[in-house]
Amino acid sequence: MKPTLIIVEPKAHRRLTLVAALSDSFSVVPLSSIDGALRKIRAERPPIVLIGVGRRTGPSLRLCRQIKTDAGSVSCVGLMDWGPSLSSPESAIQESCCDGVFIGVPIEREAVTFASELNKKNPTIHRTARTKGLLQFLKR
Repeated sequence: MKPTLIIVEPKAHRRLTLVAALSDSFSVVPLSSIDGALRKIRAERPPIVLIGVGRRTGPSLRLCRQIKTDAGSVSCVGLMDWGPSLSSPESAIQESCCDGVFIGVPIEREAVTFASELNKKNPTIHRTARTKGLLQFLKR
């Protein structure tokens, strides 16, 4: 049986990219809104949660902190920074108590590796290779 993974990502194309990349290795539950996500996460109690970070980083960091400080939660939480929007991933880890940050647009094997490594004791930061030229705008 595959472990459950909840994806909280408001943008549909990003959410679908993660679902396509992770559905072979995990039982994926996609959520489109940060607002009702905490209630669903408390009900499901998944081992892994991925939260998309947008231009406004506050709601994502707040949700991560709420998940990690919840008394009954044992979820590993990772932030997916597509932009990159976070000025410092290290300070985001400190502020949100997350288990890892992924910076850039993930390809399939990178997303699976990142999700699998979230349960390690040390926070992880993964970066994708930056695309140069006009192609970088197509990957967003």
